[in-house]
Amino acid sequence: MGPNGPELIDSLLLSGYPSGRPIPEVDENAVTNGRALMNEGLTMAVGPWGVSFASDITSDETGIGTWTEEQFSKALKQGWYKGIDGGRKLLPPMPWQNFREMKDGDVRAMYLNLKSTRPVRNIVPSPVSPRLQASTF
Repeated sequence: MGPNGPELIDSLLLSGYPSGRPIPEVDENAVTNGRALMNEGLTMAVGPWGVSFASDITSDETGIGTWTEEQFSKALKQGWYKGIDGGRKLLPPMPWQNFREMKDGDVRAMYLNLKSTRPVRNIVPSPVSPRLQASTF
């Protein structure tokens, strides 16, 4: 956050939740009745699913640098984490369901664009399940 609100940091663009940033405490009572919270950088979400973090989608190996186009498509259109069949589904707030009908050519264009980005090495924290949330925070 800057003096005028959210600001883009070019050197971290598309790299997700910063690996060196501590996970802030969350008041459990704030996430009730289906509500969700986002951090000030919009890279962390808290809700009934637990805590999830924006992924690194730069061309670095910590992002999508080693992904195939098929993996990218499966993640985007089918919601598979890292595009791996049978793994876990992507967590909110990633709206993968909105991309189900995306044309293959459009998916390819997104993939090629992201693969052309400047790599940012950033290992994003793993999600925190709801049952671990209370002890983590």
